[in-house]
Amino acid sequence: MKNKARLPMKWGDFLIFIVIIAVACGIWIHLALLQADQTYGEIWLDGEMYQQLRLGNNTQKTIRLAGKATDVVIEIDGECMRFVESECPDHTCENTGWISRVGQTAVCLPNRVMIKITGSTKTDDAVDVVVQ
Repeated sequence: MKNKARLPMKWGDFLIFIVIIAVACGIWIHLALLQADQTYGEIWLDGEMYQQLRLGNNTQKTIRLAGKATDVVIEIDGECMRFVESECPDHTCENTGWISRVGQTAVCLPNRVMIKITGSTKTDDAVDVVVQ
């Protein structure tokens, strides 16, 4: 049996190899950025999502919407959101205050409006609950 000698890598072969490596690295970086901590504020009206906003340091917005009974004003500041004004009888939604952590919600029941924070969970050193 004759031993075939390996042909040296040609310039075109090297170029294809570099392109494949560059594409693989680009995909890896893109996927890594998608997994970064991102939080979103969601506004739900009458059981359906009304709006989803990406929360961040520079996000400042005031949203007025017509709830089931009266108008509701929601404020977004950075990574936090809250009910600012509601004409409901007990104003419990306003007294909830700012919500800022993934999983937190605030609800205005008479108007059927809910705000909540969603996204990837951030690891905080903050204490959630103390049980004795």
